[in-house]
Amino acid sequence: MDVTTSSATVSAPDISFSGINSASSQSSNPKNIFHISTRPTGKSLSVERSFERKKACPTRYSKLASLFDAHSSQQHFQPNSTIVLHGEPAEEFYMIVSGIVRCCTISPQGARQIFRFAKKGEFVGISDIDTWHFTAEAVDHVILKSVPHTLVEQALATDPALRDEMREQVCCQLEDRERQLLSMVSAKASERLFHFLCEFASSRPGTGYITLPMCRRDIADHLGLSVETVSRTFSELKRKGRIDLASSEKYKICTGTGIDTEVRRIPDFA
Repeated sequence: MDVTTSSATVSAPDISFSGINSASSQSSNPKNIFHISTRPTGKSLSVERSFERKKACPTRYSKLASLFDAHSSQQHFQPNSTIVLHGEPAEEFYMIVSGIVRCCTISPQGARQIFRFAKKGEFVGISDIDTWHFTAEAVDHVILKSVPHTLVEQALATDPALRDEMREQVCCQLEDRERQLLSMVSAKASERLFHFLCEFASSRPGTGYITLPMCRRDIADHLGLSVETVSRTFSELKRKGRIDLASSEKYKICTGTGIDTEVRRIPDFA
């Protein structure tokens, strides 16, 4: 029987959205950049598109990347060090140069839910206006580029293409969060873990063994499971031939049960 932790919580991002009907209205209010159009009937977010989008992130957002290349400073963080703290002023945006950043919310009772593992080429903090709505920590050695909020706001006021990329980034993060929410209430432990392993493998080069930088506790707090269930489910996936484990940190998706199969098996989360 799958065991889930009663303390696991999921927090939606603290983002306000306002409709924008034209480019002129965007120009008159540069901060009002988030407009979500209605999805056509019958179309939904597919797992396949999610995998492909994550692969494309480092090169897809050229305007955002150029902004960081031209105006950023670089910072290093050691494993398990705090990058941003919930409730503190949000004064910078971040782009990950290397390493993994865990983004989490923590309840007053101490329950933790990791809603995102941000990777190389991804952005952190684009949904925060005045204060951080989450805590971000380095999983391993992390190198970040940072750009001040004030500079980004100035660029958004004059660059429609940058506003489009920023809006798309926020929408992508919301879709990922919605998928995670549905998975936590509808998918078995084995499916949650296998999908997580496939998704993580898709962000890594090569087809050999993948090293997980995060610990089992991190994975448990991300998937809404207990540590015991995560450990037992790793063994179950290995026993069923879906993954191969070289060690507790190294795994490989077995042929015929990998990402392509995962795409076909998992229903659209929308």
